[in-house]
Amino acid sequence: MFERQKIYAPGASADVMAPDRTDEANGVIGLPTETAVERILAADPGRERDEVRSALARVTTDDGVTREGIDGLVSDVSKRLATAETRAELARSAFEDARSAGAAVADLDVVADRLDRYESTLNDVEARVPELGAELQRVSNPEDDADAVYEAVGTLIQITSRADDVQRAADELQFDLEDFEAWLDSHERRRRAFEEDADVVADALESARAATENLDEETWLEASLRVELVPVLVSDLRAELDELRVMAARDGVDDGWCAALEDRLDDLNSRADAVRSMLEEAGDPAWQGEHRERIATFERALNVTEPPIEWGTVYAEFERARALAEPYSPGSTRD
Repeated sequence: MFERQKIYAPGASADVMAPDRTDEANGVIGLPTETAVERILAADPGRERDEVRSALARVTTDDGVTREGIDGLVSDVSKRLATAETRAELARSAFEDARSAGAAVADLDVVADRLDRYESTLNDVEARVPELGAELQRVSNPEDDADAVYEAVGTLIQITSRADDVQRAADELQFDLEDFEAWLDSHERRRRAFEEDADVVADALESARAATENLDEETWLEASLRVELVPVLVSDLRAELDELRVMAARDGVDDGWCAALEDRLDDLNSRADAVRSMLEEAGDPAWQGEHRERIATFERALNVTEPPIEWGTVYAEFERARALAEPYSPGSTRD
């Protein structure tokens, strides 16, 4: 950690040390904060006064903008970034543990797909740390110029926020990986997680059914699209159930447990057909004519998916399709 903080610390490289003030008329370091605000606004009248004042408050000491204030902000940001890097390293360690734990069942899509998604998230988190470090180095020692100082302070504030995002993403990933290991280790936990996913589909279907009781055009379209999600999600659950049965068998668990879950998936598909019919009967013919192509396009977009399905991607497609304010052009629902 100490070495990382040295790398990110202000003045870490002699090559990026800030020059002395070269333009007294446009410098802001050493000025009272309010005077510096006026000078920065004069350099670009399009800036918002409150935003400039708020930014300079981060580098103000004794009511003035100082080099010490800038260095202090850089130091704070470097510590936040070093923390994000440490959390990314912990997430990497957790991923390696999870991959080892899942090695014996990595031939199954239900496991391999999860590991692929975790690794993709981890790679993204790890890539963002050096990018932020390079950006921090670029703005650590701005020249004494109104534009340069204001840009540097604004960028440092942004890096703080983005470093916090990286830390949160790494922490969430570590939690997910620990949960995944527990899922691998317990048939009962896998069964409960499956039932919870089936509950999500059932809730979506009930939402569509309830919409038939008080329809307007937008509600009818949303419910009609939601019903089309059900067969796709049930197909994904059915494929997962087949592989959970394999995992259970390898754990020595009798397969009698899955019959009720298979029946539930059949019931969800049957209920979806019934709700679809209800919506067709209740929908105004004008709505059906207006949105027939949108619904058909959504169905075609879903039909290219094959298990395992990224549910978040499918729901993002649903959000695009139901947004009446925008023309609907489907994205990719493939992983």
